[in-house]
Amino acid sequence: MAVNLKNFFLSIFILFFLLWPDTFSGQNHTIDSLKALVSIEKKDTATVLTLNALSVASLNNENITESLEYSEKAYELAAQLDYQKGIAYALKNMGLAEYYQGNFMLVLDYWTRSMETFEVLRDTIGIANMSNNLGAVYYSQGSNAKAIDYYLESLSLAEKIKDTLRITSVLPNIGAIYGDMLNYDNALKYFNQMEQYLQALNDKQVTSYYLMGLGEIYRKKEDLDMALKYYKDALPINKNTTFYAHNLTMIGTVEFKRGNIERSIEYLNLAYQIAQEKSQTWEIVEALIPLGKVYQKNDFSKALSIYQEAEELSKNMETSNGLERIYEGMSQTYAAKGDYESALGYHKQFLIQKDSLFNLETDDKIRGLQFDFDLEKKEDQIGLLEKEAEIQQLNEKRQNIVIYASIIALVLIVLLAISLYRRYKFVNKTNLIIEEEKNRSENLLLNILPEETAQELKLKGKVQAKKFESVTVLFTDFKGFTHFAHNLSPEELVSSVDYYFSKFDEIMDKYGMEKIKTIGDAYMCAGGLPFPSEDHPVKMIEAAFEIAEFIEESKKLSNGNITHFDVRIGINTGPVVAGVVGIKKFAYDIWGDTVNVASRMESKSEPGRVNISEDTYNLVKDNFECEYRGEIEVKNKGMMKMYFVNKQKIKEIKQIEKERNPVI
Repeated sequence: MAVNLKNFFLSIFILFFLLWPDTFSGQNHTIDSLKALVSIEKKDTATVLTLNALSVASLNNENITESLEYSEKAYELAAQLDYQKGIAYALKNMGLAEYYQGNFMLVLDYWTRSMETFEVLRDTIGIANMSNNLGAVYYSQGSNAKAIDYYLESLSLAEKIKDTLRITSVLPNIGAIYGDMLNYDNALKYFNQMEQYLQALNDKQVTSYYLMGLGEIYRKKEDLDMALKYYKDALPINKNTTFYAHNLTMIGTVEFKRGNIERSIEYLNLAYQIAQEKSQTWEIVEALIPLGKVYQKNDFSKALSIYQEAEELSKNMETSNGLERIYEGMSQTYAAKGDYESALGYHKQFLIQKDSLFNLETDDKIRGLQFDFDLEKKEDQIGLLEKEAEIQQLNEKRQNIVIYASIIALVLIVLLAISLYRRYKFVNKTNLIIEEEKNRSENLLLNILPEETAQELKLKGKVQAKKFESVTVLFTDFKGFTHFAHNLSPEELVSSVDYYFSKFDEIMDKYGMEKIKTIGDAYMCAGGLPFPSEDHPVKMIEAAFEIAEFIEESKKLSNGNITHFDVRIGINTGPVVAGVVGIKKFAYDIWGDTVNVASRMESKSEPGRVNISEDTYNLVKDNFECEYRGEIEVKNKGMMKMYFVNKQKIKEIKQIEKERNPVI
């Protein structure tokens, strides 16, 4: 019944300040007035401003296609006039329209170019705004480190210019990341910093954002009383907004958890009604799923009817995630009803939906296997109860007549034998399904987590974070990737990135390094974990050289649709903390200053070069010939010593010995 915390915050971040009706009262009138201005305005900067205003107004009117058309026209005209501020805002609006459509590569391109233009203009407000938005994009793609960098930069600039609205939009974004990482104390810390600004700001949007955010955090903490308080405080503010149905759904969900069934039904039915009135199909489904949960154990027909309505709506929307939860609920309802054959059928559909997701949610797979196990266990209990009833019946009849009791006993034994035989066949079939699902889950876990971490997750149900004193972290990044992403088709872009990253994976396996993740064109890996080793700095640099050689060799080949890139490589060595975050879509990740410095080494590197930190240099200087670059300024770190690795000393020595002593 719970809504994913990360998805909630991401949907609020970008959309909240765009969809508030009080801010755009008379929206259609505003659009008509702006269109009239465009029709009579000359082709000057004023027309650019009007086109950008039309783009925002259309977006708030939920006309994404029209919004994109106006922002593109604004960009073209601003480019003709060399009006940089108009270009910056047009790029921002183009990114917003693409964000609504889930085209994150285009969003990243537009917003990066927008921020670069604001930086040229030294427009602090624009830079702060785009830093915040870029942080949201990286957060949505799972790159929390980069997201935090952008958010903190936005917060610093907003505080510098005392932009209260910007401060109150960035603070909860930072808190949201901590909430996603289950660090609720830090999440509440950043959310509560908003309170000091609310009275002076007097903005219903921000107040609702603050209240709904706190409600989500407390709900995840299972502090249901506090969650309910904040959700109810937000309700009158959200009444005439697109978030009203969602607000009602969350109150109904919390009331159900608190055991207030009647109130839960009342709120969920109202959420359903409001969503229907506003034609919010997804919110209708979001209200129906927890409503089905409410009726699941006491009104089977009602629960199934609700789930079937949700299923039909989800299929029309082609929303796999909704169908997954619906089939899970229907399976549980049939199991509670005692119809285990139907329960098993819907459980299979539940598993099929999980396999169709882009990122498989491993914990739900495990719960699916648990359901099969619980089903078998319940069958055992039912069989035991039936047997006890039969024995009791036999004893009562024996007291009346021994002959009839003997006949009945014989009949019961025959029936029991048949039942046991059928059960034997059923258990074998069920065990086969469990074994198949177990093997699939095993392969999935080992594909996304190190083996040691996967074993710990299976044994304990969670993974304890571990600190490693010495780990070498490598980052790669393609030069000019944003430019290529803007000009290539999606198929060509994905094919090129897959071509390079697949080879990177092979190289990392060869040298025993652990791939951590990719985000966009960035590739991150680490050596020295999950099992500590002595030579991970040397192995990592050898792997880096092989990556650079592969990139150069690729340029000489004709690879069809593969685009050739130059690669920057950065390496740093030091302590990190490693672990698994989240309860859904598990991700093995590492944190610490070592990771941030490695990222900075990459950004300060040059195409085709391997740039290492002073810490790594001190560990490998006897193995490699390095070129001191001097002290270079690094964002948030000050001046740092850096080195280019040129070649391996050992290989050079062996080559000299080979020339002096040729083999005859």
